[in-house]
Amino acid sequence: MKKSVIILFILISLMPLVLAANETTASLEGSEKAYSCLKNQLGDNCGNSASTEQTAFSILAMAYDSGIQGDCLDSLNSKKKDNCWGKTASDSCDIKSTSQAIIALKYVGKNVDDYVEWLEDKKKQTTGLTWFLEIDASEATSCKIKVNSANEKTFNINANKKISGTSSCLTPAENNYFLKISNSCLDSNFTISCDKNFVTTLIYKQSSGSTYYISSLTHSASIAGSTEEKVNAYCFGINSCDYEGSLWASIALAKTGEDISAYLPYLSSVYDNTANKKYFPSAFLYMITSEDDYQSDITGKQKQGKYWEESGNKFYDTALALSALQQVLIDEVGNAKDYLLSIQDSSGCWSSNNVRDTSFILYAAWPKNPVSSGDVVETRSKCTDFNHYCTAYGECTSENVLSNFYCSGLGDICCSTEPAKVSCEDKNGIVCPSGEQCTGSEVTASDTNYCCIDSCIEVSAATTCEENSNNCRTSCLSTEQETSAYECNGYDVCCEEKTTGGKSWTFIILLIILIILVILAIIFRNQLKIWWFRTKSELKFSRPPTGPSGRPPVNPPGFTSPMMIPTRPRQIIPRGNIPMRRPSMRSAPRRAEKDTLFDETMKKLKEMSK
Repeated sequence: MKKSVIILFILISLMPLVLAANETTASLEGSEKAYSCLKNQLGDNCGNSASTEQTAFSILAMAYDSGIQGDCLDSLNSKKKDNCWGKTASDSCDIKSTSQAIIALKYVGKNVDDYVEWLEDKKKQTTGLTWFLEIDASEATSCKIKVNSANEKTFNINANKKISGTSSCLTPAENNYFLKISNSCLDSNFTISCDKNFVTTLIYKQSSGSTYYISSLTHSASIAGSTEEKVNAYCFGINSCDYEGSLWASIALAKTGEDISAYLPYLSSVYDNTANKKYFPSAFLYMITSEDDYQSDITGKQKQGKYWEESGNKFYDTALALSALQQVLIDEVGNAKDYLLSIQDSSGCWSSNNVRDTSFILYAAWPKNPVSSGDVVETRSKCTDFNHYCTAYGECTSENVLSNFYCSGLGDICCSTEPAKVSCEDKNGIVCPSGEQCTGSEVTASDTNYCCIDSCIEVSAATTCEENSNNCRTSCLSTEQETSAYECNGYDVCCEEKTTGGKSWTFIILLIILIILVILAIIFRNQLKIWWFRTKSELKFSRPPTGPSGRPPVNPPGFTSPMMIPTRPRQIIPRGNIPMRRPSMRSAPRRAEKDTLFDETMKKLKEMSK
């Protein structure tokens, strides 16, 4: 009995661990349920969809299944015309649809050269930007600048960094710290040489804006050397620059190993324009550049610590954000995945069995490795299986890009060299100590995922939420639910433990323990009655004395005790009519009284469990 009780208590104590394991299993089952739902929705004709985007996303999500992959490839090819795609087979070709088709086809190892060529034919010179040439030296210097094959012009850089001198293409601007490039000379080559060691780069901004952007390319030379600079800024468009199309085209070209640096000035300079915010440009730019500012913008846009919604479709936008943050281990990613699993349709899909959204979510959050099928041009292997690195385009030089390997991330490329490790200190950030929180943005670094690039402030001792045994978080865990009854600091929400069937787990565990105790009381009820009687009566009981053998003492034969009472002589009754005596009626045994305490306890337990 004691062993059984011990086992029961061990099982009860392990219950929280079992629940946690079940929760992890539930997360895996949720994604598999979504894959099963998507497979059913696609059937044997890729969902019979007219949308190029939906078909491309279906290929990305179901690339691990050769049968469905083949069906979706057939569907995608049926929509193609003139090496390009429109939104549907009946629409004219556009940049976004063609780019999405290239990304899907490249992922499963198909030849995309003709489609890339069509895309590059649609690039256009960027307009609306003002360009500057910057020359920097540690001391005053005199420089000569030649534009194409024209004669050189002399420019002087003073000790205070200000520039003097002018030409038809270059004039001092911005308090004479830069040389403004004339719009008529944007296609020109500038060759610079100075009589001191120097550095040159290009700077640009929107013509009507005030934010300056520095080119990612910087050149340096010694006294006898020279540098070359040329404005290289393009966009994509059918008639004029198409911003959303340019975002997707840059991702597609980066996936194929093309140099996309010429498109970054346009993408970065107008990403915060009101008209472009609905495209969630910071997600694309972080995939391309891996710059902290774009990561901060993405995490700062997460709503309620659960999802993103910039275009009006939280499923599409959350998938886009997860695509950008796929390699980043931060709370925002885990919280978003938990949230998606919590709002799945009963079928396993999302957004009322929407195939496009479900496909994009699965590819972004739970991608599976593609398999080769059909006329595969190149056998592609997983990048990390060969000790290479999946990283952003901006963290890998063009000569180190390995286009014959694949990475599961939408914007990731395979690089033969490891990205530079930049610590939080190198980013001029700090890690907030325990009890303090960052006043601004937190970014990832090589030594921490929570590098504060602002300052840390002390968190108040306790909130009403914490005082009531709850937790303050940016978003509640899957085992918790948000409550507005108590307050937290900043943007945190108050999270309380979820209840099951109206009863908390604590109550259920206490109820189990109480039931066990009642069962033990029933089993040992006789012993408990004796103990209770002894306690109330305060009487002491002892065993009769025994002899050495353990038996009561016996008198020796022939010994008559003086205290022994003489026996009465046997009475002889003569035979005759002996009056018959009716045997006395034996009273029926009394029925044992019910254990009222047990009944009352069981009655209360039934009432409590209702």
